[in-house]
Amino acid sequence: MQIGLGVSVASVDMNMTRGSLQRTDNPTDLAIEGDGFFVVGGDGKAPRFTRAGNFSLDKMGNLVTATGLNVLGWMYDPVNNQIDTTKSPSKINILAFPTLPPKATDKISFDGNLSADTKIYSGQITKFEDLLNVPADSKYSTSFKIFDSQGKEHTLQLTFVKTGDNTWEWFVDAPRIKKNIGTAQNPQEAYVYVDDMIEANNDYDNFIARGTITFGQAGKVFDDENTADVEGITITGGRFINTQDGTFTINFKNNVVNPVTLKVNSSQFDVNDATNIAFFLKNITQFGNMESSIRVAQMTGYSAGSLQGFNVDASGKITGVYSNGLNQLIGQIAVATFANPAGLQRIGDNLYINTVNSGDPEIGTPGSGSRGTISQGTLEMSNVDLAKEFTDMIVTQRGYQANARVITASDELLQDLVNIKR
Repeated sequence: MQIGLGVSVASVDMNMTRGSLQRTDNPTDLAIEGDGFFVVGGDGKAPRFTRAGNFSLDKMGNLVTATGLNVLGWMYDPVNNQIDTTKSPSKINILAFPTLPPKATDKISFDGNLSADTKIYSGQITKFEDLLNVPADSKYSTSFKIFDSQGKEHTLQLTFVKTGDNTWEWFVDAPRIKKNIGTAQNPQEAYVYVDDMIEANNDYDNFIARGTITFGQAGKVFDDENTADVEGITITGGRFINTQDGTFTINFKNNVVNPVTLKVNSSQFDVNDATNIAFFLKNITQFGNMESSIRVAQMTGYSAGSLQGFNVDASGKITGVYSNGLNQLIGQIAVATFANPAGLQRIGDNLYINTVNSGDPEIGTPGSGSRGTISQGTLEMSNVDLAKEFTDMIVTQRGYQANARVITASDELLQDLVNIKR
């Protein structure tokens, strides 16, 4: 007879398959859909890795784990307007851009239609009051807003008056109100700006800017019926006008903010081109059987905004949402993959470190290579199959019960045998 040595645990293996995701709607809760681990550290030690995405913000606005380790990634560089993922990952500070500074308006693009059925006005317009006397069926007016260098909003008006076949005069001005600017002994009425920040320079009759827009036979500023384009927009006068380069300027009292300068004769409009300024009218058409309707299609400029929240997309990019309705890129989360993730060493608190068996970490952006993507507002649950584990437990319990009954039956048989002898 050979005596057995009993049983022992051969090995303890880690199951690295992805668990199901549970929605929490907490913006700092993140989960990885696919392969990879969050990179955490920032305490001067080697990076650690985790699949647990129950993160939060510390008092400095850093994204941290439940144990206070920094979640690592790359911050947005506002100077170069990019995220440099070639650098070593560092801590991510959600509050790095608590406010979005204002931007002054330097580009406006209009589109829409001026009705070809509008009646021609033959009178002269030399001052603001003349514009008020133009009949409603000969003009069209719309208002638009601009932002100064401090983010303050100012309302302007763009008015078109049809002065001939295919020819309109356009005027840029601000809303006015009739007011006494003289004294009780020497009253003097003038149309002054409602917005008292706009500089009138004691010129209450002239406009900020005026010019002419001419349409071709096809109803467009550029006459597509001819081989050569027809330049159909000119700037002819107003205050603070430079007719040589086709620009006009809106000045503000006491130079409290920088003036806003717009260029009328721009040949093309690109809202992302930081080198040009534009007051773009060339998308306006003149078609018949249509009502006049002009709108601002695109413009630059906005007021200052404070951070209201943030979003994390599938690639790990963190975008701040601001009170002025704009978004600002903040940073990007790093994800690491391993040749053999089962070879990672557990160090507690859902953290792992790499070993010779796991290989070195391959750190990059989520969604690149074999790295999984990020899901915001969710947490990865345990990858243990509870149904299977409960089934195995029941089977084991029933087997134990069956074996116990065999012993009971054997004991009863032996008891009966003893009783027979008696």
